[in-house]
Amino acid sequence: FGMVYEGIAKDIVKGELETRVAVKTVNESASLRERIEFLNEASVMKGFSCHHVVRLLGVVSKGQPTLVVMELMAHGDLKSYLRSLRPDAENNPGRPPPTLREMIQMAAEIADGMAYLNAKKFVHRDLAARNCMVAEDFTVKIGDFGMTRDIYETDY
Repeated sequence: FGMVYEGIAKDIVKGELETRVAVKTVNESASLRERIEFLNEASVMKGFSCHHVVRLLGVVSKGQPTLVVMELMAHGDLKSYLRSLRPDAENNPGRPPPTLREMIQMAAEIADGMAYLNAKKFVHRDLAARNCMVAEDFTVKIGDFGMTRDIYETDY
């Protein structure tokens, strides 16, 4: 229910003058429920600090549209990335498909991100290749926290 843009943020990451970022927006036509879900995703992400979980860098809630600023995952989602590596893919970047070792590394990174979420008492509820993101250095990270819930939230 929105768009994702690539941008450059200044002084958003300690030690970096400029950082390439992903900026998520919610459509102006979005319902109140969709806007709340959009902000809930950012709220869930704010407490996370794991190399294998996409990092929230900030939220701009003053004015419209609301912006959620996250680390840029240059190769997009894992599903599209892997499909692009097929020999017959139109958008093949010229890289060979991942080796068994690389696939095991990806699986380990996903498992590490999920173990982190579990330790923080969160359940992702929608783990899929489309919700895992691939960074510039080909690290795979857990993303899309729209369905994530604190397992204790119903206790209160």
